[in-house]
Amino acid sequence: MQFCPRCGGLMIPVKREDGKVVLRCTRCGYIMTVESSQLRDYTIVGATPKEERTITTLKVSEAKRKPPKSLEEWEQERDEYKEVLQELLQEELEGEE
Repeated sequence: MQFCPRCGGLMIPVKREDGKVVLRCTRCGYIMTVESSQLRDYTIVGATPKEERTITTLKVSEAKRKPPKSLEEWEQERDEYKEVLQELLQEELEGEE
């Protein structure tokens, strides 16, 4: 496995139109030529049996997400922060006197 010298992204093998296989960065698109001996490291030797595969669903991920805040909730949170800030400023001003 190789990483991009520019950004550190993962380099994956890609077949070009001329039939030559090169490594391309998944982040920035940097292309690096490689020898065929290095490409052997990227070949899949065997398939994973169905029993050993892990299936993920979007529903599992959705269960962990919080629903987006409503406009009222944003305004309430902003007002609470304003009150705390005013109290801190008042305490600071009283401490200077």
